[in-house]
Amino acid sequence: MTRYSYPLRRPSSPWGSTSGRRPAGRSSPASASPRVRLDDAPFARVLDTLARLGSLKSDHAAPVARALDRARLLDHARREGWTALPAFDVLARALPTAELVGAGLARLDAGGMRPQWPAHRLLIPWTAEAGAEHEHGRTFARRSLLPPDERFPVTIWPPGRRARGLLRIGAEGATNEARRVLVPDALDGIALLAYAEARGRAVVAYVVPWLEWLPLDDPPFAAGERVYVSIPRPHGYELARRLAARGVKVHELAPPVGGSWAETWEAYRAEHEAEAGGEGGEHEDDLGAPA
Repeated sequence: MTRYSYPLRRPSSPWGSTSGRRPAGRSSPASASPRVRLDDAPFARVLDTLARLGSLKSDHAAPVARALDRARLLDHARREGWTALPAFDVLARALPTAELVGAGLARLDAGGMRPQWPAHRLLIPWTAEAGAEHEHGRTFARRSLLPPDERFPVTIWPPGRRARGLLRIGAEGATNEARRVLVPDALDGIALLAYAEARGRAVVAYVVPWLEWLPLDDPPFAAGERVYVSIPRPHGYELARRLAARGVKVHELAPPVGGSWAETWEAYRAEHEAEAGGEGGEHEDDLGAPA
């Protein structure tokens, strides 16, 4: 196991904190509605409906698509099959109340049915590679694209459907030379891919669904494989320690600029779009190092 130079800096990305945790003592709007986990069949209908209505090429997804396009991540999000949450009136016409509430998309209170976390409009289909609780491991994460606000979680899950397996981001046909990197957030994952591709490097990102997730019953890494951990302490260190105990070759990979790959990608784009003319600079000793 490689010796660590932790702690890594905690992400301060414009996408927000990656932990998704709520400060202690703050209640969720979900408390106004019974948190009933949908059965597999109605949940599958919800997934199919969201996929059909939320294409990032559709008018329903325009605000989310514009935000991703400004970050030069729209093509990567489309490639991974990400979608956007349609307007609430569109959802209300497409799905019954019980399914909207059961999937965490709506809540019921004295005023009737209302949208639940309406700012969390980026939808990330999550088919887990390992440790999945549900049939086919299918669920989805909802991600906010607003500036960080410690009062609210950045990523939320349908009731009873929080993922327990890693999400793989990257080309299916990635070669064995591709670096396998564990990241704490899906947007950070596609930012890492964009940055690596711009520099001619091959990377596959594996997203930890939430930073307290450490069961590792069946990780998709064999003994002797090389894996890079790009997650802040203490969670990244504990995850690395457990992988190393299984014989995985673990290395630290810190974002070279800022505290996240989103910040690194933003800085790289700004540097090159401005045609500064310098070579290498602060991006030199990261993904370009030998695997």
